Amino acid sequence: MFDNLKKALYYTRTNILFNKGFNNEDIIPFDDEFYSKLNNTFVSCLPVSFHIKYLKPTLPPGKCYDRSLYMFFCFDDALLVRADIKDLELRYGKEKAGHGWIEIGDYVYDPSSRLRFKKDLYYDIYKPYNVSKVNKEEYCSIDGNLKAYYDIINTKLEDFMPYGKKRLELSIIIPLIQDMTKYSTNEEFIKDVNDYIESIQYDILEINNELNELMDKTEFNKLV
Repeated sequence: MFDNLKKALYYTRTNILFNKGFNNEDIIPFDDEFYSKLNNTFVSCLPVSFHIKYLKPTLPPGKCYDRSLYMFFCFDDALLVRADIKDLELRYGKEKAGHGWIEIGDYVYDPSSRLRFKKDLYYDIYKPYNVSKVNKEEYCSIDGNLKAYYDIINTKLEDFMPYGKKRLELSIIIPLIQDMTKYSTNEEFIKDVNDYIESIQYDILEINNELNELMDKTEFNKLV
């Protein structure tokens, strides 16, 4: 009974703070300007904006660690944050209370809600604890992170265009994303996928030809 009372009081207070935050514009949805800043960084052959805007999993925990990391890659001055939060603790227990987001200046960008919060308000609502934060330098000092980080930030749209260095990786992800558009009613998603496919000049037959050329060249090099 006491636990139910704690939950009820917490969510009543949360609703009040949320409503006040929206009214004061201390909480706002990610806007076009923010998504545009995610367009030029690529993870798994897709702009980060796709991962955040369209590919959010529908079930908890929602891969917030991955998605916040993707956003972190897009901003030089971002902090990558990991913590346990009260909301998830009350919903799923302490062992599943972990959450991830990024902070830039006085703002929190939450990849699960896709909302920007004033930082003080975010902490007041979610009561994070066991908080850890890293900047780019600290992240890259961790074993194994530096190479992956530079690979991602140095990947450009041209790398997915004909004979680009990551062109052949498209043969897996693009058919999957095309299948998603077939069952989607989100016209913006369909348009953005089609625009992206057009921008990289994607053609599965051409990619197969490039793959065959690469295999032939590899076999030739083995012979000589």
